[in-house]
Amino acid sequence: MIPIIRVNLRRAIGDRRLLFVATLFPVVFILVTGLLAGSPKEPIGLVHPSSRLVHLVASTGDLKVRIEPNRARLGDDILRGRVVAGLIGLPAPPGTLRVDFISESASTSAVQARTDVVALLDLMAAEGTHTTVTDVTLSHTEVPAALSPFSYVAPADLVLFLGITVLLLSSGVVESRRLGLLQRLAAAPVRRRSVVAALIATSLCVAAVQCVGLLVVGRLLFGVHWGDPVGVFLVLATLSLAYAGAAALVSMRSRTEEQAISLAVVLGIVCGMLGGCMYPLDVVGPVVRAVGHVVPQAWAMDAFVKLIYDHAGLTAVLPDIGVLALFAAGLCALALRAYARTMYSPG
Repeated sequence: MIPIIRVNLRRAIGDRRLLFVATLFPVVFILVTGLLAGSPKEPIGLVHPSSRLVHLVASTGDLKVRIEPNRARLGDDILRGRVVAGLIGLPAPPGTLRVDFISESASTSAVQARTDVVALLDLMAAEGTHTTVTDVTLSHTEVPAALSPFSYVAPADLVLFLGITVLLLSSGVVESRRLGLLQRLAAAPVRRRSVVAALIATSLCVAAVQCVGLLVVGRLLFGVHWGDPVGVFLVLATLSLAYAGAAALVSMRSRTEEQAISLAVVLGIVCGMLGGCMYPLDVVGPVVRAVGHVVPQAWAMDAFVKLIYDHAGLTAVLPDIGVLALFAAGLCALALRAYARTMYSPG
């Protein structure tokens, strides 16, 4: 088993295409997508907004808003950096609009947000509505650090490229089949489980190096707070095992190296799109969200959202880890069955 792993790792290290996909390309992709995601203006939180104000906001393309359930949640989101400021509608007589403008400090973003809000209120005043704005500054409270603009794209690209990288390892196994190496192992006194376990272990070694590298880059270069380390480790471990099983399965079902590479890239991208690596699943409908959860990427992204955005601990992500473990067990079992049929089939 150890010699098989050593040979496979030596082949993987010598593949420049694999090294590019596993190292440089994910970092560049995180940088570009993170800058694009972080470039729009920060949203303004609205609590009990009037219907006319909501209509004006909808017709203004330059202003982003987020409806908040209550004043406490708005204050929490301002302090955590999820919204730059807030507007709270107060009880008022007909034809009158009273609002509190909430901000933490007189930052450039908060001042710009107030300017945008006042511009909308001036439009309502021109229509005959008497408007009154009261400025409220939140007191400083110890809260977790503001989220980095890369907080979603970093784990999303980690999940995406981890899958593509591990699946690309299947092309090396196809080459071993073409050269007759696996056929010789099948004729040798080596258990089938040992051969498949060696293939999976090779994938796990590559996945571990890539995970550590992207986690460090995400933290040091992009300022991403990954959350509970044990939770992050278990999510990535079970996800990597699921990818390793899928890679072994692809290697047994592919006839040529080119077919394995094409299948790896297509599967990686399509499953990544379904699983929320291209866009958050909470912005799509329930049907699309349910379909997305047929792939392990969706469960990994759910776990990362809890760990990073909700500052949840290990207990909160245990259900997601459990589902990922089921994916891993199922795919590894299918890979073992495919190996037996491919190597020991009479045809």
